Amino acid sequence: MNPSRPSTSCQMQRPSLTDNDDRINNNNNNNTNGKHLLSRSLTFDNEQRKQQQQQQQQRIIRPSRPSPPMSEQSPQRLGRSLLSNDNWRQETMVDVRLNAKAIEQSDQNILFGKGIDPLPHVREMLNELSNTEAFLYARQCRVVVAKLRLCWSDVNEEIKSLLKHKEYTEAAIEHIRKDLIINQESVKIRKKPKREAESDGVDDILAAEKYHLINIKNILELNCKNIVDQMQKLDDIRQRVTKIGKERSVVTELICQCLTSASRTFELARFEKLDNFQSRRTPKTAPLARPLSALGFRLPRTARNNPISSIITSSNSNLNNTNITAESTLLDENGLPLVGHLLAFTPDVIQAFQDAAKLIEESREIKKQAMNLIKDAFNDAKAYSLTVNQSIAQKLADIITLAQHLTISLSENSLAQHRAQRWFDLTMSAQQFNAGPLSSSSFKIAERLDRPIMRTFQRHPGNQVPEAQITAKATSDLQQSAEETRKQLKALKIVGQRLQANLIDKELALDVDAHLLRRRRERSNHKWGVNKYVHV
Repeated sequence: MNPSRPSTSCQMQRPSLTDNDDRINNNNNNNTNGKHLLSRSLTFDNEQRKQQQQQQQQRIIRPSRPSPPMSEQSPQRLGRSLLSNDNWRQETMVDVRLNAKAIEQSDQNILFGKGIDPLPHVREMLNELSNTEAFLYARQCRVVVAKLRLCWSDVNEEIKSLLKHKEYTEAAIEHIRKDLIINQESVKIRKKPKREAESDGVDDILAAEKYHLINIKNILELNCKNIVDQMQKLDDIRQRVTKIGKERSVVTELICQCLTSASRTFELARFEKLDNFQSRRTPKTAPLARPLSALGFRLPRTARNNPISSIITSSNSNLNNTNITAESTLLDENGLPLVGHLLAFTPDVIQAFQDAAKLIEESREIKKQAMNLIKDAFNDAKAYSLTVNQSIAQKLADIITLAQHLTISLSENSLAQHRAQRWFDLTMSAQQFNAGPLSSSSFKIAERLDRPIMRTFQRHPGNQVPEAQITAKATSDLQQSAEETRKQLKALKIVGQRLQANLIDKELALDVDAHLLRRRRERSNHKWGVNKYVHV
């Protein structure tokens, strides 16, 4: 509030030529009592103001030459002019006293004006101060714009990193889908003959592989959806930062746009204040520092490992102390930015920094989770594929073992058929030999039952031989043996046919599983195109 000038009443009067010492002392007392009406100058410091007050007091207290009393003045004046009267003289002296009073008031007004009146060059000073204030605010906003630009760059880099991880996840999903296609083809390829069509352990393992691959694909798709949502959030905060940066950069059009230097200078000022703050507090009572990323700040590349040494090194650079002081006005004594709706760091700016830092931290967790899921998905899919291949290889080994047993059995069956056939031929030959010729005219003398020796033997009564009965029985037994051998031969042939059919089926199953295993190994590198995906 501008101090008011003292009143021009008669309380502050300069003594007239006819006043006595008492009146001078009264005036001195009045001047002393009227000091409260004077205000301190805004343009002088305390020492100059004290010196001026002392000089004024000396001038006031210094004894003036006392004027002679009116009784003495009147005779002198009467002696000078005997023709003048008292009234006329008194009127003139009143005018003289009024003049002295006016001069005193004028001088007092000039004295007070020197202390409280605006300077003659106040317009230039105000112009310079306003320009300095505007320039300082512009530099502060430039620092904010630089920080917003860094924040925008961090968010943009995070979006690009998330985009890469999204591509990685989509590639993993592509591999899992190809594994599902391989699984489906494996199920279709394993169309075996009826004898081998019964479900086995390989079919169960293929079903389990499909189940686990579907679960892995669903997890990767959910993670990919989370990445897309996070990218959308980061894009929203990037647009917010861009909008706030445009709004903050409106006042920086007339200054240098070297944002890197401004940001570096601000960081140096902040590190200096943080160093001073930490040096003032003991480690026991020092509170936990807020993370820099929560306020949108980050360490320079040279100061991330050792900030203090980087401050000392950077202080020897071309940056002067005035720049650091100008940027330090944005920070409090603890090194934290001053936030206000009318300051450079508005609550919207700090909120944008905090939201960006939070989303970046979440993005890092999502990327880490995505890489772990991709790694686990590849390992699990590879393990499942290896398990299926091992089961198919084990099935091939079983088929080969059975086929070898079938081959040996078939060979033994063939040998048995040959032996039976040979025995049957021998039996039939014996039976035909024992049966004799078909016509009686074909019998030889020695083959007849009534050959001469037998007729001679039978001349005595009781001399009979069972040759005919035994020959007939032997012929009948040989016929029965031949029939039995024929049946056994027929059974051997039937068994041989079954063995042969079983061996053929085993060979077909072996070819199918071998082709399946070879197909799976050929397509396990996923370097092939997809015509149609499996819809699960």
